[in-house]
Amino acid sequence: MDVEKNLKEFEKEFGEILPPVKFLKEKHQDLCQAFLELHKIALSDGALSKKTKFMIHAAITASQHDVDSTLMHLTGAIKVGASEEELLETAVAIVPVSGMPSFGVFLQSRKVTRQKAAQSEWWRLSPSM
Repeated sequence: MDVEKNLKEFEKEFGEILPPVKFLKEKHQDLCQAFLELHKIALSDGALSKKTKFMIHAAITASQHDVDSTLMHLTGAIKVGASEEELLETAVAIVPVSGMPSFGVFLQSRKVTRQKAAQSEWWRLSPSM
């Protein structure tokens, strides 16, 4: 599969392509392709669902205080059916290990996903949204 096709799939799933991935595409296409393949493999359904994996990724990136990546992973989780209750429980679960700042990043990212959803027809929300 070529890089362009993988990037389009990545963008469809996450809503955007962050600058580090764009940089890889411009400067090192082989590494970009490897990253996109790894991402696809890591998030595919297995013992854990794709939805659960997206929520884990969102929790980890929130713990790293990475708002953009948290937003992207929340977008992915919502697109595969994560409910508001599941997202809130994920946010609460990071407090004991990452603290309130990480919780705040998660909640702020969730707020942005709601705003984007309200403004966009392409955004597929789960029924409970």
